[in-house]
Amino acid sequence: MRVLIVLAHPKGDSFNAALCTRLRKGLLEAGHEADVADLYSEGFDPLLRGPELDTLGSCRPLPDVAAYQERILSAQALALVFPLWWFGIPAILKGFIERVFQEEFAFRIMSTARVQGLLKHRKALILCTTGASSLVYRALRFEPPLKKILGEWTLKSCGIRDVRQVVFYDVVTANENTRSRYLDQAYQLGLEYFQ
Repeated sequence: MRVLIVLAHPKGDSFNAALCTRLRKGLLEAGHEADVADLYSEGFDPLLRGPELDTLGSCRPLPDVAAYQERILSAQALALVFPLWWFGIPAILKGFIERVFQEEFAFRIMSTARVQGLLKHRKALILCTTGASSLVYRALRFEPPLKKILGEWTLKSCGIRDVRQVVFYDVVTANENTRSRYLDQAYQLGLEYFQ
């Protein structure tokens, strides 16, 4: 299976980048192919500008968007790796979804006001880091909105039925044992989740 991993963190030496590397290693060792779209290092422009807005849903994306759409179509599964910032996904990832997951590419709004997902990917994996502890994260109920907005209303609405979300807690102050365990978990997900 070919998996497109979308990494949304500005630092190449970040823990998110390390998670991405370990996930990719597990994928490759399981016999999968892995394409990493590192949005920051690739210089992805997340800004949806007025003229582009007029073309959404026309099946005539701008060249940079078309290139990412091709990468999505060449994959059978997706993985998103990012930090939780201000209770949500980073702006670059939000812009990626807004610009790339266009109507008539990722979804279609039917006359019955239903949404028809157009992506044929079998699975999606969300790996999210947070500076909050699991206790704080759950007490403040951060997880349900993220699952609803990104998992259900975005990925599942676009046709991907099997979406798994894994949160790595307290990464800012986590000790080396915890970080090592998190990296091993990302590796195991690469080995097993996409079978």
